[in-house]
Amino acid sequence: MMDIKKRKNLHCGLLECAFLLLMLCGSFAIFAAMKTYAEMEILCERAFNDNGPFWHVCTDGSVMSDIFYSDEEMKVGMIVLAVCAALSAQVELVTFELMNNHIHFIMRGGMAECLDFFEMFKRRLKRWCQREDRPVDWSRFVAQILGIDSLQALRNEIVYVNRNAYVANRMYTPFSYPWGGGWAYFSSVIGLLPTVSVREMGARRVREMTHYRDIEEIAGLRFVGDVPFIPSFCRVDLGQSMFRDARHYFHLLTRNAEAFSQIALRLKDAVFLTDEEVFVVASRCAKEMFSAELKMLTPEQKIKLARKLHFEYNASNRLLRRVLGLEMSILEELFP
Repeated sequence: MMDIKKRKNLHCGLLECAFLLLMLCGSFAIFAAMKTYAEMEILCERAFNDNGPFWHVCTDGSVMSDIFYSDEEMKVGMIVLAVCAALSAQVELVTFELMNNHIHFIMRGGMAECLDFFEMFKRRLKRWCQREDRPVDWSRFVAQILGIDSLQALRNEIVYVNRNAYVANRMYTPFSYPWGGGWAYFSSVIGLLPTVSVREMGARRVREMTHYRDIEEIAGLRFVGDVPFIPSFCRVDLGQSMFRDARHYFHLLTRNAEAFSQIALRLKDAVFLTDEEVFVVASRCAKEMFSAELKMLTPEQKIKLARKLHFEYNASNRLLRRVLGLEMSILEELFP
């Protein structure tokens, strides 16, 4: 007769075998459900082909004075944008970034309809500024629209827009700027936010906030407090479907300097990389050009590298001074 100790050992052994079997079955089920790289790319291509055309609509902040001066005023910009999106049946926002003096929209729909959307946004924003007695030269607030002709180009443009405030302001990450679509992309918390519909908020309050009378026409909007809930007016789900998964999105967000360079040239943007990113690019270029560490470069080599960073990566003289340690007088002579 088997003693108690042996029976316990046998029982534990059987439990371990059962546990391992369950784990193996679970792993096989997970792997069976996972799609291959090629399958995920096919789904992304299908999403791109079925939902285009796509456009990048933007304005030039270098010629425009500030429109928004505070977070409260940025909220107004968000509300104006949300109302315009709710009223537009022929176009959709895929992502966006509102800055103090310029905007970026990634949109789907016809070219003319996307430009009409921008003009509606500009018109409603202009009315708000007039009510606030805010002098703005609206002749400078002009849309530039650029077509996006491939899946990879759309991925790069979405990421470029979602990084815009992060590059311009050290206080933000690509996931924390509240006045753009970027913080909603692949967010694990956005679905947990308490939202209310415009119907639940009541007609009087909605009209005061939106300056729009017929709340039934904007009934699809939802709010988190007094800020529009981004997925209720921006197709974050469509934008996310262009990436294989969250890891793919994060990779492009953080390691895509060459693509950002090409987009910046297209848009004539002055800044598109942070100091840290320019340092990484400079270190890589130093190895490629001179087979040397950045800190070991001679003054002549640094000047050659400065030319590359200036013309290919839009690095300013101040940024070059910080990254390469060159004298400002030398840089001003090179790039007056």
